[in-house]
Amino acid sequence: MTKKGHVGVRAISAKGGIGILLAGVLVVGAVGGWLVLRSDAGNEKPIVVGVTDRAESLDPGASYSAGSWDLYSNLFQGLLTLSSGSDTPVPDAAKSCEFTDKAYQVYRCTLREGLRFSSGRAVTAEDVKFSIERIQAMAQRAEEEAEDESIPEADRFAYSGPISLLQGVEAVRTDGQDVIFELAEPDVTFPYVLAGGAGSIVDREEYPLDAPREDGEATGSGPYVLKDYAEVDEETGTPGFAELVPNPDYKGAVKGPRLPATIRYYAGPEELKEAWEKREIDVNAGQMAAEDIVAVDRNDATIRYEETTGFSVRMLINGVNGPGPTGDKAVRRALAALLDRDAISSQVRLDTVEPAYSLIPVGVAGHGTPYYDLYAETGPEDVRGSLEDAGYDLPIALNLGYAGQVHAEEAAFVDAMLEADGIFEITVQEFQSFGEIFGALQAGDIDSYFVGWRPDFSDPDTYTAPLLLEDSVLSHGYANARLAQLVAETKGQPQRGSTTDLFREIQALAAEDAVVIPIWQDWQITVAVREITGLQNLRDAGGIFRLWELDRL
Repeated sequence: MTKKGHVGVRAISAKGGIGILLAGVLVVGAVGGWLVLRSDAGNEKPIVVGVTDRAESLDPGASYSAGSWDLYSNLFQGLLTLSSGSDTPVPDAAKSCEFTDKAYQVYRCTLREGLRFSSGRAVTAEDVKFSIERIQAMAQRAEEEAEDESIPEADRFAYSGPISLLQGVEAVRTDGQDVIFELAEPDVTFPYVLAGGAGSIVDREEYPLDAPREDGEATGSGPYVLKDYAEVDEETGTPGFAELVPNPDYKGAVKGPRLPATIRYYAGPEELKEAWEKREIDVNAGQMAAEDIVAVDRNDATIRYEETTGFSVRMLINGVNGPGPTGDKAVRRALAALLDRDAISSQVRLDTVEPAYSLIPVGVAGHGTPYYDLYAETGPEDVRGSLEDAGYDLPIALNLGYAGQVHAEEAAFVDAMLEADGIFEITVQEFQSFGEIFGALQAGDIDSYFVGWRPDFSDPDTYTAPLLLEDSVLSHGYANARLAQLVAETKGQPQRGSTTDLFREIQALAAEDAVVIPIWQDWQITVAVREITGLQNLRDAGGIFRLWELDRL
């Protein structure tokens, strides 16, 4: 990914809930446990963590990519956070937070005393208000410039931040140490929004209101301070890095880190593999090729390895507003029927993932099998007949996009799969970032694209609202009034267990229209050198990357 990767707001006017957008979804981190007592007299050598998802921007108001949010988790505080082992937000920069009305439309937080930015300034309620309002301001600026024909298209401000998570915020007020959020509609998931990257608090004297900060610095109040940063050198392949040092002024929900940490950004899975084999990194937290995952010796006494069910979903997204064929539901349904998820999971991913027939993955309330129920019995001849009856001359030309070298083999496999019966003629294009993909979709250069979706939090809302509503960050342009009504109903239900039937109806509608098509659900594979501990808490379904949990024996 490039550092910025911005696109016009019409293409990304609202990012859905974290589910964070991924260049890929196989998360390879580290696992272990607090097996020995920590020693504060230990080596100050940084713990080096290798990744392939890059930070598109150092500004938390400007990016909604997985790599960016991994960095934000460590540099910035939100009013709330998700602690390890829990899927319920807890106060971080806040002393307390609660809904103050029975309609779940007014949310009030009281800021902790004594918080300080890395700039030295005290964190105030006004900084919290500013941090939310600047995301709205940037989105508004992009929207206005997109409609202003007096500005050349190349000069218009483009934006790819987490505005969709804040679309429901009508107003933010302050009252001393209190911050009050007024929501347009009931939303019991709003605390989760504040616990993610969109809730990152920045120093209002260091960040512009309606533009990203671009000086290569980051000013926050999180567990770490950014010491140095560099992007990947695309010409030489030299890894990028983010050097983090413990923040002595951090006050919040988590115990601060003992050791510095370095995130090292690699150009792709091959470079990551080489770095791991040479032990240039302590923790492999990037996307590994499937053959490299299965080649790991789980009995190697020098490493830690663990495999658990993940919560990320790989999907095919179909644009509905462009000039291409995916604007027609018949074509989208044909794609949903022809995708052989079992073959992709076994032959390309080598059983390091499992086939997905649901946007809501196994282990999350509301999971079902709507895409299996609708399409399992539909074969190529059925698809051919329905398309010919709809007036299509076969094959149908279709342009697919993807990002991330680790997905090249999968894209080629799907290409061959869709062309095998003469129904589609596929052109596949690789992009460096999802910002580029969204731009290509908006321009009509591609019709569909592959994306991995990592959750913002462990609630089915993060797999539905951000993916399926008209203002989705996925830029598909899809709108379904009944589906939107059901999503709104789920947001007003404080007892999340009672929403299961609603989420299943939402998914049934989504499967019928086939704009978002799930392909596989990941397994979370974690690898690290043996001396690294605390790794079982590095990442979970909440999407927070907890470098502060890591330590060295």
